[in-house]
Amino acid sequence: MGKVALVHGALHGPWCWDGVVTGLRDRGVETVAPELPFTGFRDDVATARAAIEVAGPGAVVCGHSYGGMVISAAASGLSGVTRLVYLAAFQTDIGENLASLTERHPSPGTLAPEVVDGTITFDPVALHDFFYGDSDASVVATIAPMLRAMTFDAWTFEEEPAWKHIPSTYILCTRDRAVAPALQREMATRADVVVEWENDHSPFLTRPDDIAEILSSYVAHAP
Repeated sequence: MGKVALVHGALHGPWCWDGVVTGLRDRGVETVAPELPFTGFRDDVATARAAIEVAGPGAVVCGHSYGGMVISAAASGLSGVTRLVYLAAFQTDIGENLASLTERHPSPGTLAPEVVDGTITFDPVALHDFFYGDSDASVVATIAPMLRAMTFDAWTFEEEPAWKHIPSTYILCTRDRAVAPALQREMATRADVVVEWENDHSPFLTRPDDIAEILSSYVAHAP
């Protein structure tokens, strides 16, 4: 049986997948969840690719938000990956970057980042509204200190994305205030399966077992 590789989004770390990891473990599925270094897109891709290779044949790879752009590059050319899952994520194509996509469909969250000394950060006061609207304020207060600044670069996609040769699923979050639902809907046309949830940007907090169920179903049916 293959493993699930979980790739977090901007500012976050592998801790965000804790509930999903528990749900997968309860279903007998092993996981790999790397910590992206946030020292540039290429470094993040290299870290994710190494984790996907560890996951081995039959791997299912899930990326959240910015992590979707990372897995589109990291899984490219890897024959052992059976499914990509984009969770409110950037399912990017050649020539696209985060700026070009979010300019087409801006959201409160994509207008909020601050660039300080070459790194991206967010106003802590805005976090609840933009990322974690379905969670209690106490949960957000616990999360805020764990968020990390990350290096700002162009993040332009230059190679053929993995979703062009690996089946993909897009989980679209219709109450997302970070990645606009209209943008998600546009990118979801690139996936062969689309799931819609009435959810904020961070269902790994509020629906971890639902995520685990979807991911484990792909592992169970992998050839």
